[in-house]
Amino acid sequence: MTVRVPRPETLRRYGLTEAEWLRILRRQKGTCAVCRTVPKSGRLCTDHEHVKGWKKMKPEQRKRYVRGILCYFCNHWYVGRCITVAKAKNILEYLTRYEAERPDRKGKDKL
Repeated sequence: MTVRVPRPETLRRYGLTEAEWLRILRRQKGTCAVCRTVPKSGRLCTDHEHVKGWKKMKPEQRKRYVRGILCYFCNHWYVGRCITVAKAKNILEYLTRYEAERPDRKGKDKL
């Protein structure tokens, strides 16, 4: 799957050059940082921290808040929902607890 590099105006919005964007993508092994895939469209999103005053910042300042590159789904549904490290840890603990306590696949209840 071929990844599509963002348009120049998109890169400028985040204060990135094409080389910097590609460096981030290489660090992520060429995939979405969350689901580790590339969408069929090849289109990925530049994820950034939503900090106060971001819209008024110069692009060079905005670059400091770029977290990585995500597919649309992960950007919109997982990371773009005001997730914090604390919330992410709570989700991990919640799912881990369920996995440990769920009935096994043979129908026997572990509770």
